[in-house]
Amino acid sequence: MGSAGLEFDATDQPEKNRLNQKTTFIGTGAQISALTAFPGQLAYCTVTGSGFTIDTFYVRESTNTSWVVGSFTTIQGTTEASSTPVTDGADFTAVAGTRYYAFITLPTTEKIYSITGIEWKNGATVAGNILCGIDIINANPPTIDTTPLASLGQEIAQSGTSVIQRNSSVMNVLFPSGTLLGVWISCSSGSATLREQTGLSSQSQSKAGAFTSTPGTANTTAFTATTARKYIKIYYKGFL
Repeated sequence: MGSAGLEFDATDQPEKNRLNQKTTFIGTGAQISALTAFPGQLAYCTVTGSGFTIDTFYVRESTNTSWVVGSFTTIQGTTEASSTPVTDGADFTAVAGTRYYAFITLPTTEKIYSITGIEWKNGATVAGNILCGIDIINANPPTIDTTPLASLGQEIAQSGTSVIQRNSSVMNVLFPSGTLLGVWISCSSGSATLREQTGLSSQSQSKAGAFTSTPGTANTTAFTATTARKYIKIYYKGFL
């Protein structure tokens, strides 16, 4: 017959000691307190009392002297990673309301990814607010203009000249690995400057529009091609 903490075997009988070791007790706090307990025993509290709280799992610790709140393994994310932005070489003056994009493909190392921040680099003139977000795109670069809004950052004031600025208050959405993302920023002011790299191949990179703190769920404006790429960076963590 199996004994101690070993698994059940073919000759096991439903004896009290074995069942208490292998099953979860369900009862009130008072009933849990009155148990003749065993190390590693599990108990689920249905009514608060005698130091136990309703809807809580408890585990009898290894010395069999007290109950502790059950701990369960949680999904752990990988170390924060990021995309690689362009080399910023020049200031440009933003057109108020225009969305400036950078396109990335999430890695396939993990199964899902959580966005932790969006970053850009300010130029010599700081003015107004900046809104950032993430659209789903069909290709890199996009060949379809309609882009569903997948995540949105909190609108914040542009701050600091010629420095990197990051927004970590971004709607936390889980994306499957390999998802194509269009990460964008939009300025409320027409005098704010940002950093970019020029002299590259012509590519769809921006969408004209009016600045709004509450963008719609999809944007159907046509992309505009340009030979410049904006300094935009995305941070993320992988899971599973």
